[in-house]
Amino acid sequence: LSNLKSQINPHFLFNSLNSLYGLALEESSPKTSTGIQKLSEMMRFMLRENVEDTIEISREFEYVENYIELQKLRVDGNEKVRLEYDIDKACDGKITPMLIIPFIENAFKHGVSTHLDSWIDIKLKCEKDSIHLNVKNSNHRKTKSTVEESGIGLENVRQRLAMLYPNKHLFQIFDNDESFEINLKIELN
Repeated sequence: LSNLKSQINPHFLFNSLNSLYGLALEESSPKTSTGIQKLSEMMRFMLRENVEDTIEISREFEYVENYIELQKLRVDGNEKVRLEYDIDKACDGKITPMLIIPFIENAFKHGVSTHLDSWIDIKLKCEKDSIHLNVKNSNHRKTKSTVEESGIGLENVRQRLAMLYPNKHLFQIFDNDESFEINLKIELN
């Protein structure tokens, strides 16, 4: 019974999102309908696949791309923001879910300003036995509380990598006045 009850809330939520999606299409609001669709896909991932120990790498990459596409809705048309990304989807194997996305979320959260020139470059690729992620973004001065708050997510991922991929990962941060960059390599098997 508990299991069936827990499925009602997501079912209600997806039905509601579907109604909003239909309304956005009816009102000819393509950005809103696309945003709702991407959000719905991301929520499905969170509910179904994020609970697994490992998932197909292609699903993790798809989640990352959906997140970027959702954020593009916000920054497209803003001449002060440049976004470039390259995601190599030809990947086999499995990975622990939600290891890659915090770096990309961080770039959008701390690297984009609506009134200052901003940029984000994301490269995500697979090789035979490894995944490589490089995220580099503009670095805008933060208040002290924002800096303290932002370090939690990166530290969390650092600890997860150490536990899940001991001696099988490289995680580097390059931080200066102009840019913030992470470089991540995860060896698979």
